[in-house]
Amino acid sequence: MLVNVTFSLPEDTVKRLRRAAAVVGKGRKGAISELVDAAINEHLSDIETAPPHQFRATKDGKVMASATTLRELADELKRRKLDPRDFVIESSAPLEPLVRTGLRGPAG
Repeated sequence: MLVNVTFSLPEDTVKRLRRAAAVVGKGRKGAISELVDAAINEHLSDIETAPPHQFRATKDGKVMASATTLRELADELKRRKLDPRDFVIESSAPLEPLVRTGLRGPAG
């Protein structure tokens, strides 16, 4: 069963999508829908099969604790009465940089 979904895309993306659909679909009706469906399914498969993100607390190369979030890792270290400052905290995937803008307090 097909369901209509409405979403917005940047103009350049739509132009590329139409060009690709013209090549792949050979002007056939529904070519854009088929192309979008294939792309979304491929991306969802990548997400669903990706290993879960892990944070690890290591010391001297040995993993002492691990968890899927930093909060869970902190709670585990606390539960085991371990000081997080004694460990190197590693992430299994690169973290997005945190960018802060705006004023941070009174000037001067």
